[in-house]
Amino acid sequence: MKQKHSFNFMIGLLIGGLVGLLFWYWQKSTSAEDGALALLDKLAATERRVRELKTEMTGRGAVPEVLRSIPLPDQPTGYPSFLEKSRATIQVDDLTRVKGIGDVFNGRLRAAGVQTIEQLKALSAEKLADILQVRLGRAENILAEAQTVNQ
Repeated sequence: MKQKHSFNFMIGLLIGGLVGLLFWYWQKSTSAEDGALALLDKLAATERRVRELKTEMTGRGAVPEVLRSIPLPDQPTGYPSFLEKSRATIQVDDLTRVKGIGDVFNGRLRAAGVQTIEQLKALSAEKLADILQVRLGRAENILAEAQTVNQ
């Protein structure tokens, strides 16, 4: 009888260990995704700042050789050219005011045609998750944060 109890204990221990390992791996993979998105937001902000400084220094007529050697894209990251041209005629909200939306997600939303916070609020969680390429839970959190933003 004692032999059967130790066998059941070992099976339970093995199953518990596997469940713990799966949970740890899931947590690790989702936190890595969040970290990568934060780094992309910082990169986009840095590119924008370098572009602003380069434009400012070009206006003064003195651009250091270091800045001339930095290759910059013709348009800001994440914005299609048709949005840049029509930006003055369309009422555009700053979607980065919503907690959870940085420059990368802002670019993805703009590319999908979402220009205002009201348009963002009208999206379903599934559609937002598809646009932002994130988990459904994260999209639901972003929509909840969008509801708290005042116009």
